[in-house]
Amino acid sequence: MSSATRARRRNGRQQQQQPSAAPQNAGNEGQDGTAPGSRGNGGRAAAGPVSPRLRQQAGTIGGVRVQQLAIIELAAALVLVGLSMHHPVALTVAVVVAVVLVIFALGRRRKIPLPEWIITVRAMNRRGKTAGENLAATQGVDPAFAPVVECDPALRTYEYTDAEQRTIGFVGDGTFLTAIVQVDARDEPLRPQRGSHMVPLELLHTALDIEDIHLESAQFVQYTQPAPAPHLPEQAVAARSYAPLQAQSQTPAVQLTWIALKLDPELCAEAIEARGGGMNGSQRSLLRAADQLVSRLTAHGVRAKVLDEREVVAAVGTAVCVSPRAANGAMGRDGRAARRTQETTRAMRCDDRWHSTYWIGRWPQLGRGGAPLAAVTQLLTSTRAMASTFALTATHGSGRLPAISGYIRLSTRSDNELSDAQTELERRSSSVKVGLVRLDREQLPGLLATLPLGGTR
Repeated sequence: MSSATRARRRNGRQQQQQPSAAPQNAGNEGQDGTAPGSRGNGGRAAAGPVSPRLRQQAGTIGGVRVQQLAIIELAAALVLVGLSMHHPVALTVAVVVAVVLVIFALGRRRKIPLPEWIITVRAMNRRGKTAGENLAATQGVDPAFAPVVECDPALRTYEYTDAEQRTIGFVGDGTFLTAIVQVDARDEPLRPQRGSHMVPLELLHTALDIEDIHLESAQFVQYTQPAPAPHLPEQAVAARSYAPLQAQSQTPAVQLTWIALKLDPELCAEAIEARGGGMNGSQRSLLRAADQLVSRLTAHGVRAKVLDEREVVAAVGTAVCVSPRAANGAMGRDGRAARRTQETTRAMRCDDRWHSTYWIGRWPQLGRGGAPLAAVTQLLTSTRAMASTFALTATHGSGRLPAISGYIRLSTRSDNELSDAQTELERRSSSVKVGLVRLDREQLPGLLATLPLGGTR
């Protein structure tokens, strides 16, 4: 698998890209951040409130990108050339062009620098042109997984049988491999209030390095359906019955939690070779890391298991809110597979579902004296939508410091319902000082970032 990875990268195959509006956030080690919704013991508390800081991306100097700095330098050079010519007209033209360049370099559109905004427009146009070609990759693919393959045609699922005859499922595109661990609450007579027990975020960061195995990322994904369903009238019997219960516990109708571990073979080539090399070595290495995570979760009082291939497909299909009716009838009049996804500027449509993804660009203060991460997540995922998906990806930042990036996606049954849910989510985020950036023109990468694939690059 390592050699295949290097070959594909030399061939210049387009990788999954992290939305350009979304630099990763670096968290402080030991912060009292916890992944919400699962039932286990809390992590160690921080001494005081901490706020995850934005990690400086490669290609930046301070708060200015190298690309922007180069444009500003070009503008200054034009002014100097105009001055050296000692001609009023030449100087005027140079100054006007320089001003336009500076505005272009420093200007923003919807919180995105103009150069990046243009890049996102061009990237979306390219995706639109290749969308029809991607349908060929869905032939023979499980209907629950086909919409994701439309978004990234290289994605495939794999199955591996270990020495104990366990069947383990993986998903990857030839350059990475991901295993999914499902996290379940303990069986209790009465369900406690959501967020009363949490999985420590430290588990995500410690899962990145297991013995000689170094993972690219560990992703926490939580899929939530609110109760009662938002499409029910306020006077419906179910809605009225749920109202007193929801006022006390805020218990969701459905809540599923996964942790996706992503392996880049180039980051731990020696570990893979030590376990046989190739695809089998990669699968054994990733399974070792996943089993270690399951053991640590069990020690925190949480039930967890590594999913097999069928369960991996089901988990990804659930996270993308696949419509069973649309999946069963996903054939065109000519008998060929019909297109099931469509990206627009502000939304992503899959079957008869509408999705909108936000990047968390500013985090509130977390920990002791600040807001609990579980409470913040609970507030955001309680938005009246068909479903909400929260994704938090832990990686190594610069200097191998802990870094996180967060996304939240709304899923609804109609465009109007999505608009209402967006308004409510933005209002809720403002109340807890969470800065959300809607990923306009990057809704397809945003959708992939909120699926249990291990996080996008």
